[in-house]
Amino acid sequence: MARTVLRSMAGGIIMERSSIIVDTRDRFSSLSGCLERLHECTPEPHDLIVIMGGAPERLRSQWQRRFGDRVRFIFEPSFLNQAQARNIGMRAATTRLAVLMDSDVLVRPGWLRALLDCQRETGAVMVVPVILETETRIHTAGNTLYVNYVNGRAFGHKELRLYGMIEPTLRLNAYDESLLEAGEVDSGLTWAKAGHTMWFEPASVVHFQLGAPLTADDIRVFDWRWNMRSILAGYRYFEQKWGIDITEQGRFQRFLYGYNRQLGLFPRLFPSATALRMQDGLARLGWLTRAAFAPLRAPRWLANNFQAWWIGYYEWGRTRAD
Repeated sequence: MARTVLRSMAGGIIMERSSIIVDTRDRFSSLSGCLERLHECTPEPHDLIVIMGGAPERLRSQWQRRFGDRVRFIFEPSFLNQAQARNIGMRAATTRLAVLMDSDVLVRPGWLRALLDCQRETGAVMVVPVILETETRIHTAGNTLYVNYVNGRAFGHKELRLYGMIEPTLRLNAYDESLLEAGEVDSGLTWAKAGHTMWFEPASVVHFQLGAPLTADDIRVFDWRWNMRSILAGYRYFEQKWGIDITEQGRFQRFLYGYNRQLGLFPRLFPSATALRMQDGLARLGWLTRAAFAPLRAPRWLANNFQAWWIGYYEWGRTRAD
């Protein structure tokens, strides 16, 4: 595999060229902002590779016109989970080091230099930044998997990891394409089993756009990404592989229902901008309902969880049917 080393303008330090590989988490609409921020905040030498599966032709044309001179796009006809997209990107890369990033991440100045310095100093197989979910709220700051045992059964509780190196990652199959969720835990266990070290670098900070607004182009990929049937199958596969239940001791269902509330029934059944506007209208109606019933001390679940219950019922029904 080719190696490229360039001399930095600052202090004559040798800086190794890296690849930045961007994939879709659950939205297409966040990609443009992600790429613009990367361009603004990443002066270090790098190759930028974007893997997009199932994106509409209209968006592909827009992205190529806007970023084609600085980004290598790889488009696939079908939706890709994060592991599939990352493996495609790593195979296409020609550098030793790679950053693996979802398209809803916004980087901050100095983010890449800090990661590269930490990797060079420690030889770690992976280095992760501080990941924020708002401008001031930390989503994760380190890599820890806690395992506890109940009646002899292992239950895992996880934190996210978003950075990897190409060679051991591909060789060890650290990104297992059978998993739609919990892939960051699987990759960490794979690297640890092989004897590699993983580090957290507090000087590198990125912002994960939690709950960014959905657009009509996001509806189908969001619905596919958070398909309960597929996620449950991945959890069962993970438990067979590692002997650990990674469903947060059964609390995964609450998380899935809550996260799926971002996309209501109307957009799922009739994907369109109009359906999203109808969803927003229902959300406002729900707010008015809560306000109206507040003096009567109405049961909180009646107002707060109406949409979550219906989405959960819809998703669970699809799962049971399959």
